[in-house]
Amino acid sequence: MTKTTTASSDHVLHLCASTETIASELAKDPSQPVEKVVEALRKKWNREDGSQPKHEEAYSLDRAAECGKFPYRPSDLFLKIYSDVLGTLNADSLAGLTAPSLLGASGTIPLSIVSVIPDIMRHYADLIVHAQHEAFIATNYWEPSNAAKIISDALRELSKRCERDGRKVVVKFMYDRGTPSQMYNNHALVHPDGWEQVGLPKPDEIQHISLEVVNYHRPLLGTFHAKYMVVDRKVACINSNNMQDRPNLEMMVHLEGPIVQSFYDMALLSWSNALNPPLPLLSNPPDLTNVKYKFQYDNEHLQYIDTEFMSKASRALLGKQHEAMANHPEDDGVGQDGSRTKAAVRTVAGIHGADGGELGTDDLIGQHPAMNVPSQGESEAVRDKHRDANADANSNNNNNDQQLNGNGNGAATATNGSSQQAKPHGGSDSPPTVDGQNDGQTPAPSLSPSNKSRGAEITKLLNADGKYDATTAPNDEASLDDFMPHIMHEPHDPVPIAMVNRHPQGKPCNTGEHTVPQDVAWLSALKNAQQSVFIQSPTLNASPVVPAIIEACQRGVVVTIYLSLGYNDLGEMLPGQGGTNEQVVHTMYETLNKDGKQDRLRVHWYTGKDQVEPMGAAAKKRSSHVKYMSVDDQIAILGNGNQDTQSWFHSQEVNILVDSPQIVREWHRGIDANQNTGYYGRVSDKDGVWRAPDGRAVESSGTKSAGIMGVIKGLGAAVARVRGTGGF
Repeated sequence: MTKTTTASSDHVLHLCASTETIASELAKDPSQPVEKVVEALRKKWNREDGSQPKHEEAYSLDRAAECGKFPYRPSDLFLKIYSDVLGTLNADSLAGLTAPSLLGASGTIPLSIVSVIPDIMRHYADLIVHAQHEAFIATNYWEPSNAAKIISDALRELSKRCERDGRKVVVKFMYDRGTPSQMYNNHALVHPDGWEQVGLPKPDEIQHISLEVVNYHRPLLGTFHAKYMVVDRKVACINSNNMQDRPNLEMMVHLEGPIVQSFYDMALLSWSNALNPPLPLLSNPPDLTNVKYKFQYDNEHLQYIDTEFMSKASRALLGKQHEAMANHPEDDGVGQDGSRTKAAVRTVAGIHGADGGELGTDDLIGQHPAMNVPSQGESEAVRDKHRDANADANSNNNNNDQQLNGNGNGAATATNGSSQQAKPHGGSDSPPTVDGQNDGQTPAPSLSPSNKSRGAEITKLLNADGKYDATTAPNDEASLDDFMPHIMHEPHDPVPIAMVNRHPQGKPCNTGEHTVPQDVAWLSALKNAQQSVFIQSPTLNASPVVPAIIEACQRGVVVTIYLSLGYNDLGEMLPGQGGTNEQVVHTMYETLNKDGKQDRLRVHWYTGKDQVEPMGAAAKKRSSHVKYMSVDDQIAILGNGNQDTQSWFHSQEVNILVDSPQIVREWHRGIDANQNTGYYGRVSDKDGVWRAPDGRAVESSGTKSAGIMGVIKGLGAAVARVRGTGGF
């Protein structure tokens, strides 16, 4: 029987063929509020009938391919997901937070970073100081910290360069720090008099930059959870981290090509207010005709990265943090349950100090070389260092018979065949890859004492705060050497990329998953998976995703999940939030055991690169904050969205859907290289509990709380999240 699916309507096809964008319409009168342009476009585009007839699947995929500006026909898996996402435009033409014609695009990804916050913030700083015309910076939470300081210092350095060159750069900056004024104006302008108070430069420190700042929140629950940057309409970055000091594993992706214009449109829609002054390039989009994209140190934006030096510096930071924690083991940042309860009560009462709240500036992070903005001379020295080596590399590349492109041509794709399940906690000779398979090549880190100093160095990096107490165990030379924060991707042609975002929803109702591109993309990816799914998220409890994972496992799909043990337990305990990670994992295994499919689900608690067992996130010692999903080693969805109720139903999120076996394969290698989750984090498929070889179970704090105090704790954490101080 021929399979039928919902095809994109004529209305959606017409929208995607339109040449109108938010940027192009605003450019006609840059003085008007962006909101006015958006509403005019929405009124115009929402007039037509949006019915979606059923057609044969091949026809539906053809229609989806027509609705994107792709460099070639994407994979069927990508098109199935994208076709479902396009269906959200029938009810709201701007559901994707960008013009429909920009929803499906293309681009290259020369760099990704999987590491702690300093490495990501240094790349942000390098891009900022080299901005020529404009920069748009967005984060969920901006906390006085070293991470925030390097951005402020980068703005100061940019101003100095502008003064020397006789030019001016326009910078727009957005964050979410809930204020009462947002009840009537969600996009509250932050007056220059208030910049210094939140850690931004004073106007007289950046006289050659035109900075404008907006504090955006949609009460009650509509958090601006987005984290991205667009520089000179040439580069976009999307990342998991906020601008604060945390001991988290994070992920950032650097994009170039047409997809940057999709980010630009989305940034304008999010800004909403009039631009004062307007962005200089608003009327001058880049001409991308015949552009030859550069990679590694040929790329002008990557020439300032000294990967070897930064890797060593990150390891050194780990060692310092480990030493500090060893000297002060009693200081875990938040105290025991009693102090946590008091903090939750204070937050409910409107007094700052909830669990997961501000931690302030970490002196050890400040000592990391990445947290120092380079002078122009220092930047050029790093750039020049790479030129000779790069010339040799380019010569070798030119001798290759075939260059890899983004669709994996010229290279063997990753296999999806089943293999023997790896034992948890390093019990196998080789670790599972992120899709649940075992590559049979890489041995698990040993526990030999021969490289304790190297292990301590990794610990210093991952602690990312002198208050945290986490001890190191794996000391294998090869294991520590493969901790490489920067993934310099192999050269590739532009690949299909789509925006899969969600708008903020302030009302306290958990509905709408079938009308939001982000949610639809996640559900479609799980529905259409044939062999493997990999998910890494701080939390996972949203009501639609749990049954979707169970259904995939019941079909025989291997679903591998990396979660942070105990992440934001207090907030997730509230009614309607879905429960803690531990509770959800136990429930999923309980269901799958009844069907005999428990071996298809492979849950791991995040385990830091310097650890041999997971630790609860409540102590603020080790957590993963990465937000990533891949399916069948073909596509990946990554960006800002967690797999929790808040991200599924309330927060504004920005994510990308990427179609490239090559890039997905490189992400998989980088993700597993920079953590020990695949080696040591596997839980039992009988009950979802992690146990050490001696039978000891590791549990997070807070999951057993009940009664009125449990609710109060949860309320405290929820308020902290809405205010931007919780586990986002």
